[in-house]
Amino acid sequence: MEESKAGAVEASIELEHAIGFSGTPGCLFYHPSGEHFVFAAGGTVVIQSFLDPHDQHFLSGHTGPITCMCMSKSGRYFASGQNGEDSDVLVWDFESKKMLYRLSEHDHGVKCISFSDDELLLCTVGIDSDKKMIIWDLSNGYIVCNQKSNPQPTNCVTWGGMVKDIKRRDTDKYLLVTSGAKTSVLWELDPFLGELTAEQVHTTGRGEQVRENTIVDFSGDKETIYCGTTSGDFGLINVRLKKLMKTVPACRLGILSLLSWPEGVICGGGDGTITTFDSRLIDRQQCKLDGPVIAMSFSPDKAELVAGTSTGFVYRVRLEGLQTLLVCENHCAHVKCVAYAPESSDKFATASMDNTIRIWDAGDYTVLTTATVKDAGAPTCLVYSLDMLITGWEDGKIRAHDVDSGSPLWIIDNAHRGGVTALALSHNQRFILTGGKEGEVRVWELRTRELVSHLKEHTLPVRSIALYEDNFHAISCSRDRSFLCWDLRSERKITSHQQRMGGINSVALSKDQTVVLTVGQERRVTSWDLRDQNPTNVRDLSPNLDDEAMTIALSHDGTLFATAGTSMLIKLWDLATLELLAVGEGHSGLVNDLKFSPDDRQIVSVGDDGNVFVWNC
Repeated sequence: MEESKAGAVEASIELEHAIGFSGTPGCLFYHPSGEHFVFAAGGTVVIQSFLDPHDQHFLSGHTGPITCMCMSKSGRYFASGQNGEDSDVLVWDFESKKMLYRLSEHDHGVKCISFSDDELLLCTVGIDSDKKMIIWDLSNGYIVCNQKSNPQPTNCVTWGGMVKDIKRRDTDKYLLVTSGAKTSVLWELDPFLGELTAEQVHTTGRGEQVRENTIVDFSGDKETIYCGTTSGDFGLINVRLKKLMKTVPACRLGILSLLSWPEGVICGGGDGTITTFDSRLIDRQQCKLDGPVIAMSFSPDKAELVAGTSTGFVYRVRLEGLQTLLVCENHCAHVKCVAYAPESSDKFATASMDNTIRIWDAGDYTVLTTATVKDAGAPTCLVYSLDMLITGWEDGKIRAHDVDSGSPLWIIDNAHRGGVTALALSHNQRFILTGGKEGEVRVWELRTRELVSHLKEHTLPVRSIALYEDNFHAISCSRDRSFLCWDLRSERKITSHQQRMGGINSVALSKDQTVVLTVGQERRVTSWDLRDQNPTNVRDLSPNLDDEAMTIALSHDGTLFATAGTSMLIKLWDLATLELLAVGEGHSGLVNDLKFSPDDRQIVSVGDDGNVFVWNC
């Protein structure tokens, strides 16, 4: 908890819940404890209970979205990697929920990672432009050896226990396999000398040699390697002969996840199917999930598995009969906007570039209603009334959906040429105000959907609209550096204020309606009195002015406001003094929107990382 210098306001912010399974291949695990599953949500590793949606732990340390994850055999360790300038691999301890190591050796990105069976070593492989394959000692975080990755690109890596001698007895050398474009490579590691030797798997004379491998796993006896491919079949590699023996068709659109078990093999396909094969590699059972199956992980007793799809759904699948149970669902693309209904804190709505609008239960974070919109571009703005969801879209249309069924209610065609950029609902819910890409503000009668008023003063896109309690006055802000106050009855501009530098991204109106707050490209938060042309107070959003806020929201009690944007941080401020009170870390992409709940107990933020974060404040 932090306190303002004036001592008048105390506030804190704590991440309560993450909605945001990223849909990144391989980034979902059933923990051996049997009580939790672990997944990547943007740049955060989330540990969540199967039984209690409020039981979540957050492991933060990445500066961008997580690209790969792995779990050690006992579940003691997790590791996660990312791309970009800070392409580090972070090693986490499950019990303490703390970071053990930050491994900073890859230059451009990390493609795949894997723990050895004895949990002593970690292998990390970089993306194609990085070309590094590194073995790490988990006792101290030092490098055991560093090799050029092979094949290039390498898509997956896994360990196969110890190298066996001619009598199939374990030696003191480790065995691992990397697989990717057209082939697989078997490696022998001498951990004492730090030497890696490679031998390519033979595929001569077989058509499979031109296929790209997506996933690999060893059989239980470590004598066979199963390789899933983009062509929808999996290959069997004999470890002793280092040779591809056969291929087995499994699904359409490629194998994206694969597990071996005593009974045979389980494949997750790009067509959404999970197919089980027996020891003779004959398919026995199949079920279909919503979206390509990009991750699977066994329960401790291997009676069930947890499966994730690229469309954001997480399921528990009982292997006897392949019965499925939906655990949670998430957006699978950038989330652009969020809204609460007036006087209702138990539900909120979000709109995403995955073409869905969803209403979430704030108690258990389940989805109550889903509305789907196709061929409309991205959603840009959202308001949530008690009986309808109203959204603005890049195609220039305004759409309304029923809050109970998600079915379309009406559409206003050609509301704004170039796209709708801002939206506000009157307090009496009789009309809506919209802003457009060409700088116009328009008023629409809600019952008839007729255009009531057209206000054109801005010269660049309108980014945000705030409405006074009397429903007769409104404020609009634009990238043209100005915000304007309008008299809606006389359809004229009352006041005009100009920001010194840069466009304005968002505007907010205080509870007593005397203070206007703006944020934008100036990278400051500015307080205004409409009776004065100059700002009454200005505060830098960050010491080095590198944080451009994209959104601002005021608490309903009029004491606090929150900002978020390019810094990926949620910042809580004292309205009276403009002092920073608390900072929330969690997002790994641009934060597009945030809102206080009507009771001011929570903030919901959404961003380009696909996450919906709920914060206690």
